[in-house]
Amino acid sequence: MNFLEEKILRDGVIKEGNILKVDSFLNHQIDVQLMDDLAQEWARLYKGTPVTKILTIESSGIGIACVAALSFDNVPVIFARKSQGMNMDTNVYSVKV
Repeated sequence: MNFLEEKILRDGVIKEGNILKVDSFLNHQIDVQLMDDLAQEWARLYKGTPVTKILTIESSGIGIACVAALSFDNVPVIFARKSQGMNMDTNVYSVKV
């Protein structure tokens, strides 16, 4: 995945405390081609493995999860929420972190 390393080196920003800021291509602004490249690489790495769902977090993972789902024959995307929504069913998995 040299393309990801190259993108981080080119567009990532190191903030105080050695925090790597990647919001210009992964969070607040999404580089869709990069997401597709990552998804294709994951599909290659997991070829032959039965993938039935993709689980991600609510905040920044939905975009890449959706692109990845297409690379795995359009499997469903499930995202973990911080709190239960008003219109959610009560049949859910829950854990305190």
